[in-house]
Amino acid sequence: MSAAAFHRGVGCISVWREVAEKDELRMDNWDSRHKAPIIEWNELQDLRLDGRQRHIVKSRPGETYDLDCLVDPRESDTLIVALHGALNRDVYTLPRFEWMATLQNRTESQLFLSDTALQSSNELKLAWYTGDARDNLTARYAALVRSVAVQCGASRIILLGFSGGGFTALAMAPLIAGSLALSFSPQVSIGSYYRFFADAYSNALYPEYESFEDVEAAFVQRLNLLELYRDPGVPTNFVYVQNSGDAHHMNNHYLPFRELTDARVGARFVLEHESDSHAAPSRERVSEMLDECLALQLPESAVAS
Repeated sequence: MSAAAFHRGVGCISVWREVAEKDELRMDNWDSRHKAPIIEWNELQDLRLDGRQRHIVKSRPGETYDLDCLVDPRESDTLIVALHGALNRDVYTLPRFEWMATLQNRTESQLFLSDTALQSSNELKLAWYTGDARDNLTARYAALVRSVAVQCGASRIILLGFSGGGFTALAMAPLIAGSLALSFSPQVSIGSYYRFFADAYSNALYPEYESFEDVEAAFVQRLNLLELYRDPGVPTNFVYVQNSGDAHHMNNHYLPFRELTDARVGARFVLEHESDSHAAPSRERVSEMLDECLALQLPESAVAS
């Protein structure tokens, strides 16, 4: 090989490496599973929407977790916020954006939130978007929802969740003007759910506390919605849909919560038989309930200005 040919070869390799590095960088900023570019922000206030994108808001000093979401803006005055429940970590990988297939043919803007506290342990299946002792993820994600709603031009917000996601919808709704929680068979108290979930949660996220009871005592309104909604100043803008065949959630969550809030303005309960277990509602039923929620008139105090 001549010296000229050798140098041409080296030049080609250098160009190839440069292209490969650029391609790698581009792939690092592309979510192939959800078919969306990934945009990272250091501050929530800097987040700007530009079509369908995945946004990550980095944690700041004093915070533990990033915020991770997928946004799909549409020409609509409504934003549907999709929340997930427990994850089988052998099947699902993070981030988890639930309800995508259910919502794909709807016309409303859509925001999918992933509970980043699950990143703290590969064994943790459910964290209810609460965060930990120093990082209130419920409040931080509520601020994200408010920002996205403004940029989407949405005056109505529906927080959609089943089970643990339904808990978060009820927890987040009082923090967001113009919002309505649509909760299917939710937990309303982490401590009233199966003990192994509560223990796994407290062990993973609150290792500085000796027991779940100590965690609940320190953050009672974050972990127990009965205590949150016991305050008459907390707005009750929700549609609570309970599967009557789910005995655990009927007795330990639905009945106590209905007894507490049934007489309050904006509280709506739907009791129906979906199955004889704790099963997610069908896509058709979710869509029907979303349409019913859109037809509701929220109290003036709940409508975003």
